[in-house]
Order: sequence, then C-alpha cells, then structure tokens
Amino acid sequence: MNSHVDMAQGKDTSDVAHLESGTDVESSKTGTRGQDKAGLFLEQAGHQVIVTPEDDKRILRKIDLRLLPIILFVYCLQSLDKTTLSYASVFGLIKDTNLVGDQFSWLGSVVYVAQLVFQPIVAYSLVKFPLGKFISIMVLCWGAVLCGMTAAHDFGGLMAARLLLGAFEASVAPTFIAVVQMWYRRREQTTRNAAWYAMLGIVNMLGSLLTYGLGHINSHLHSYQIIFLFCGCITVAFSIVMFFLMPDSPMEAKFLTYEEKLIAIERLRMNQMGIGSGVWKWDHVLEAFLDVKTYLWFSLMLVISIPSGGISTFGPLIIESFGFEKFTTILFNMPFGAVQMIATLGGAWLSNCIGMKSVVLLLLCLPPIAGCVILLVVGRAPSNRAVLLVGYYLISVSLPQCSS
Repeated sequence: MNSHVDMAQGKDTSDVAHLESGTDVESSKTGTRGQDKAGLFLEQAGHQVIVTPEDDKRILRKIDLRLLPIILFVYCLQSLDKTTLSYASVFGLIKDTNLVGDQFSWLGSVVYVAQLVFQPIVAYSLVKFPLGKFISIMVLCWGAVLCGMTAAHDFGGLMAARLLLGAFEASVAPTFIAVVQMWYRRREQTTRNAAWYAMLGIVNMLGSLLTYGLGHINSHLHSYQIIFLFCGCITVAFSIVMFFLMPDSPMEAKFLTYEEKLIAIERLRMNQMGIGSGVWKWDHVLEAFLDVKTYLWFSLMLVISIPSGGISTFGPLIIESFGFEKFTTILFNMPFGAVQMIATLGGAWLSNCIGMKSVVLLLLCLPPIAGCVILLVVGRAPSNRAVLLVGYYLISVSLPQCSS
C-alpha cells in the first residue's frame, strides 16, 4: 500500500506504518489469503486517500452514532441478564426452587466457569466469522435461554440455563474489544471501552428500578419469573435489530459511502495493526502465551473479577442482611451503580489526562479494599447501616480498573 495520510494532528508522516507488517510478503505466496482485508480494500481503491481534520471528525461522529448505541445497549442487556439472579434472590427464588447449601453460589459461579471454558472458542470464532452477525446470534441465543429460565423450577434446570447463559455471553466483551480496535484509533479506544464498561453502573441503577416495578406485578407467575421473562424478551427483540444494524467491518458498513469507508480505514493506519484477515494464525497464539504481559493482565483480571463477580451475585442479599426488606433492598442497590459509573468514566478520564494507566489502576484498588474492611469489621446493628452501605458502595469501584 502506498497511500499516505495527512493527519493534521501534528503527526509526522514518517510515523505512518502499514496496517499489518508482512502482508505483502505473505500475499505473494498465497495470493490474498492471510492478507489484511483493509489493506486489500485500500489497494483496490487505486488512489491516494487523504484524511483532513474535518473528515476525521465527521467520520468519527458517524461511527460513534452508529456503533456506540448498539454496543452500550447490548452490554447493558448482558449485565442486566447476568444479574437477574441476584435480583431474583430477594423475590423468593431460593425458597421457591428449594435451593439449599451452596447451590445458589454455584448458580452464580457457573456463568463465569462457562465463560472461561468458551473463551477460546469465541476467540477462534471472531477470526473466522463476521463480527456483527456473530454477536447478534449470540445475543439472540442468550435472550432465549433467559426466557427459558422462567420454566426452571429446581436447581438442575437453573444450573443448565445459567451454564448456557455464560457460554453465549462469553462472546460479548471479546467481540466489543475487537470492534473498538477495528473502528477506533488507540487514543480513542480508552474512552469508548470505558463507555460500555460504565453500563454496569447504569444496569445497577435502572435494573434496580426495573425489578422494583416488576416485583409489584400481581400474576400467577412468581416475581423472579417475570424478571427473567421480561429481560429475556427485550434481549431477543434487540438481537433482531442488531443483526441488521451492526456492521461486520468498516468495508461492509452500509451507513458509510465508499469514500467514507476509505477514510475510516485510512485513519486507523497509526494503530499499526490490521482489521482482519479471516485466517487463524497459531504463531499469534504462541506469541500471546510467551508474552509476560498476558499473564500480568490475566492475574489482574482474576483478582478484580473474584470480588466483583461475587458482589454481582450476592449484592442484594448483602444489603438485605443489613436488615432491610426486599423492596428497600432493591432501591438501596441503586447508589452502587452510580458510584460504579462515576469511577469507570472518571478512571478513563484520569488515565487519558496523565497518560499513566498503572497509577490509575493503583488508585482504583484502594476504595474496594477499604470497603471490604468496613464490611468485615463493622457489626450488623441497625445503627451501623449507613456505614455498612458506604462500605458496600466502595466495593463497586473494583470493576472500572478493567477499563482504565
């Protein structure tokens, strides 16, 4: 590829690199197989692509308006659907389904076990299948599973449904990370990733209001069954909309003209990576396993996810243990989401401002530690409820570390 970019952000054109190193060598041996699709698209254009500041802002705005609403809403649905179990726990699920011992804990854990098992399959699928169609089908499947949870009346049925829910939801975060990398420059990615992570906070606020209202419905169905059915139906309905609106790549985006597609691809040149070749490369897998940063990030995500996963499952039960009745419990879960959203967006903003992610990560570790200490040492007397709630809310800061 020999087109160049007038970036107009003060970047010297000598910094411009190919979208993916080595594609020309590989394509000379195997034709177009293994060559980055974006590189082929630009080569076929046959003319130089110039990105002016005005074009850059205009295309970025169009991309945001199309992609971000879909990404944000789907991540909101995923978080809501995964946490329906915690809301259902205060509306009689444990008693009505005769859960005993650690069975409820297993219902919370099996989702994450399934996600861990299915992550390699998801990684392979992201390379081989169109991203937009793939994630739309996964959303449809987990929405159908959630609807099916309405018919589960014992531990076995709930366990099977939660296992499938985790398997299908395993695709969400990896797909959206791939989508953000496919459409945005590096300096634009932190804010976009933080935006969909912030949906966890939105879910805790709106989800609490939603379940508060659904819990007041008089029906032959139990309140927790209504919660499962309502959230599942919304997910299924949106998956159909998503199938037609979510583009698979910039080259196939119907909301962009041909010239806008070229600009959308060219503006990513500074990322020094391709958009996709459709070929699974084992040397890339080996490279990831040999990179020490892989294990550092894995360790970080592990220690973050253990407490945050437990809170997402047992959160309302923890508040209920402070001595509140079920509807008050649901309402007191709302500030947890507000703190979570502020910490997520604030962490991303601070990371962009100071350019030191490790410092932000360290700072975000402190409030959850303080919150856990409060919950451990403060008694459960009614006079201590305010302090206990503060400790509970501080724990919500743990997850934003992932997006910073």
